[in-house]
Amino acid sequence: MSLDNAIYALSNVNALMGSTLGMVNARNNGVPADAALMDFGFNVMNGALRNEASREIQRHTGSYLGYAVNSIAGYGNPVSNYAGTVGTIGAAMISSPFGIFGCSPFMTSTIYGCGPFGGGFFGFNPGFSPFGCGLGMPSFFSPFGFYC
Repeated sequence: MSLDNAIYALSNVNALMGSTLGMVNARNNGVPADAALMDFGFNVMNGALRNEASREIQRHTGSYLGYAVNSIAGYGNPVSNYAGTVGTIGAAMISSPFGIFGCSPFMTSTIYGCGPFGGGFFGFNPGFSPFGCGLGMPSFFSPFGFYC
């Protein structure tokens, strides 16, 4: 197992254990079982998504900053989820080799970048897209799909 895969797996185990601890603490504080179980599911999902984003940051840029942010923020409660999500987005912006406003030929996650599929996270389609999206269509929040 490579170092990258080990860090990814351990981060997901950390998310699962932190979410379990959050559920146990909620039950000890009198939260009903169904609400605690739903929060557990949301916390696990948030941790898994943050770790997947950190994995993509590491694959595309070589930076482990996303994993570091997740490790510092922790898992399993709303405060950790907020801090980790915002920190992971910040790590993606900082780690991009083309900066926040640059165009990247291999990343679609730069916030205002061009990307190969017609735009960045909040950017607009600057031209031709292989998926048939029109000029000026929002790239992420488009009614035409994820990449347009």
